[in-house]
Amino acid sequence: MTSKASITATQLMMLAVGSSFMFPYTFMPILNAPPANQDVWLVLLLSIVYIVIMCSPILFIANKFRGLTVNEITEVILGKFAGKLASFLFVLLFLFCYAACLSMAAIFVKIAIIPETPTWAFIAFAVVPISYATYKGAGTIGRLATFIVPFIMFTIIIFFLMGIPQIDLKVLQPVFADSTFLDINKGALITSSRLTEKTIFLVFSYFLIKEANINKTFIKALLLYNFFYALILLPTLLVLGVDLAQNAFNPYFVYTRQVHGYDFIEKVQALNTLAWFPGLMLKLTLYNFMGCYMLSGIFKMKSHKSFVIPFSVLAAVFCLIPAINKADIILTLASDQIFPWIVFPFTFVLPLILVIVYLIRKKKLDNILQYIKQHDLSSQCLLLENFKNDGNK
Repeated sequence: MTSKASITATQLMMLAVGSSFMFPYTFMPILNAPPANQDVWLVLLLSIVYIVIMCSPILFIANKFRGLTVNEITEVILGKFAGKLASFLFVLLFLFCYAACLSMAAIFVKIAIIPETPTWAFIAFAVVPISYATYKGAGTIGRLATFIVPFIMFTIIIFFLMGIPQIDLKVLQPVFADSTFLDINKGALITSSRLTEKTIFLVFSYFLIKEANINKTFIKALLLYNFFYALILLPTLLVLGVDLAQNAFNPYFVYTRQVHGYDFIEKVQALNTLAWFPGLMLKLTLYNFMGCYMLSGIFKMKSHKSFVIPFSVLAAVFCLIPAINKADIILTLASDQIFPWIVFPFTFVLPLILVIVYLIRKKKLDNILQYIKQHDLSSQCLLLENFKNDGNK
């Protein structure tokens, strides 16, 4: 396994928030989630509750088994074979997210930014920095987040302020005229199910410094994410209107093309692209690293570095498949009918199974945890094997 790096609570928060930004910053799928009308801001507000509920199993595991890697956690709870299978399922999730997001980005670039550039050229250009950052490890990725994410936040604030003169608050009226509480709940559930960044707290809690509190970091990240999501969603909705925002390929990018500052600051949408690309690289690097890191745990490798290039090659091959490399296919993949239901079993059901099995085997597993804490955590794997082989422990 890779030698343990250390990240701070701020870095973990920036990783989770920055990666979460990329979907609304690019596609804003919440606009087409039920009820798909002017009450979408209520969906965003209620989604906070659902995110907390869905993250509860992961937070429980991350806190209870803090100091262990995800691979060690799954093997301790489920046993060696079932634990490796669970870890491999997480790897499949990260590979899917990596490939799907890379493909969505390539389609967006081809449609909105540089249409003459072939898909393979963009993918090759993107995969190189992603692989390099992944190769450097968790510490480097955490430090990158503290530079990239604040800049993205800065651009969101700038675009919000510039759009204020064009905002029409009447777009939000009347509230609940075309929606039911059930519709709002359904939209919030779907929106929350899309959030794959829940797994960041499971994987990166191992690297988190001992002084940091996982739950507090999660709450801060959640509030920060929803605050800036609102700054993306509301001006887009209030300037473009519901119908145009729903039908735009990238509604936020369309919104940024409508705003300007005073009479001399125009075409500020370039700032959108300048923030979007490094944010996308950060998101893809996270998926690449988490997948490679867990693969190194499955195969008991000392480092994740051997898997970086193969992981990126697999994602690139997926993106270049002719049957997939089409805008309509990618939009269908990213739609509410497919994407949330692929993600949900991995981000909620599988962690919930781990919690249930832990509660069933609580006494034995608590003894294992107590044994681990009494020894040097740098040699956990060996200690776990010794514990399993020693019936008197």
